[in-house]
Amino acid sequence: MGKSKAVQRLEQDAILSQEQQTQVLKLIASITLLIFIPLGINNIFNDEIMLGAVLLAFEISLLLEISAIILNRTTLLSYYIPLALLTVSAVLAINVFGTLATYWLYPIVISTIFLLPRREALVTNVTMILFSSLAALQHQTPEVTLRYLISLVVTTIIVHVVVKAVRNLQAELRSLSVTDPMTGTYNRHELPAALERTIAQYPCSCIAIIDIDNFKQVNDDHGHDIGDKVIIDTVKTIKAVTTDKELLFRLGGDEFLLLIQDRDLKLAERLMNHLTNQVRMVNFAHQQSVTISSGVAESKTFEEIKEWMKRADLALYKSKHLGRNRVSVYTPALDDQLESRQVTQKMS
Repeated sequence: MGKSKAVQRLEQDAILSQEQQTQVLKLIASITLLIFIPLGINNIFNDEIMLGAVLLAFEISLLLEISAIILNRTTLLSYYIPLALLTVSAVLAINVFGTLATYWLYPIVISTIFLLPRREALVTNVTMILFSSLAALQHQTPEVTLRYLISLVVTTIIVHVVVKAVRNLQAELRSLSVTDPMTGTYNRHELPAALERTIAQYPCSCIAIIDIDNFKQVNDDHGHDIGDKVIIDTVKTIKAVTTDKELLFRLGGDEFLLLIQDRDLKLAERLMNHLTNQVRMVNFAHQQSVTISSGVAESKTFEEIKEWMKRADLALYKSKHLGRNRVSVYTPALDDQLESRQVTQKMS
């Protein structure tokens, strides 16, 4: 079962890792189960039937949502329903018990900021603060209610600012961990997960392993600074030609992998031929043209990632063998060439 959009948004905005989120959700489920079920039952026995029913409905919907997220990584009812019930129960509690119940708003507000996407947390906070203040006004003077309102607003703003700063820092750290610092492409550590996601999401995709031709000669003749500039300019050209659906990874040195999502072999070959021509037309730092060779392979059902990459590598070997500056696509006949290469390597 695929992830729902709600769960995807939770994970994108999350401060915690998926495993940590699971632990926190389990903790929340345990705490609320011990608190809200007895509170709900107690309120029903004390003739506060509406409050008790809403508390029980909140707890049931929360447990259902948490169970669905932990077990299936999808939502059952959407977290909007537990949020709405939580807001109603908080306001009803203040309406019934007065100032004493307002203390519960502080942990609730802080928890929603940490656990929910920013927009949903902000809407929930504003709604809770507004209606809880109106409910509290029935039990205390306007001056006391104003102090309560200001303290809750200040608490909310501070926590929102802190959480936003933490999320921005995490986004920067996440970017550094998955991208190559010199070229800005994804690094090879991110590649397996990206390939797995692509296979799961699209019925047909391709990869192209790209190699800058005679790059060692460029380094030897012009130095590593020029060599780095050639790599950077090549990457810029590739990015200018491709779209958001094509993800570029640096495998190491002058070798890259272009993940061409949701395109068959013919479309991928056409894209790579266009890309090869564009690179050849670039005026590089050492005032000489640069060419690239590439090998393209289409995904297969139930195939392991390493086999997919091996087929693209065979196609790349064919491009180099035929003189470089070209695109080759994998065909089953290339498997025989792999076997002959392995035999030759063993004998040498």
